[in-house]
Amino acid sequence: MYGFETLPVIDTDSQCWTTRPCRADERHGYPAARRCHSCVQHGDVAYICGGYNGQIIFGDLWMIKLSSLQWTRLPAELPEPVYFHSAGVTDSGLMVVHGGVVQIDTRRSSKVFAVWLQVPSLKESCWQTLVGSRPAILHLPRKSLLEIGVPPDLVDRLDSA
Repeated sequence: MYGFETLPVIDTDSQCWTTRPCRADERHGYPAARRCHSCVQHGDVAYICGGYNGQIIFGDLWMIKLSSLQWTRLPAELPEPVYFHSAGVTDSGLMVVHGGVVQIDTRRSSKVFAVWLQVPSLKESCWQTLVGSRPAILHLPRKSLLEIGVPPDLVDRLDSA
């Protein structure tokens, strides 16, 4: 089980590991010690969510600013507490959580959750709304998407999928 009052860091100049103290969230302190949580990085911030301490499955979401090692508990919660799951983050700041264990040692999940880690751009919001309301648009040929005005960088996302 790993606590979060201090974090191991590597000094790339000396190539040695050291431990650095973190700063607590003024209201919530530090994340509870846990294992089997996920961690993603977006810019200068790392995010952890979920995990398990041997008795409790967590559904909380925390961020730590890497330059200051300041913890902040986010108001968002996973829809379902989970551990031993996967998480990733898009360039636009959408964290996606997949699978994991939702009942201690018994039931795995194949659910997918998504949470914005930052306010998305207007372009991103419009794209999400369009895809949500017209999912068939994802199957149109590239030329058709460009002709109806979908920006090339959004079409490129589909080409690489």
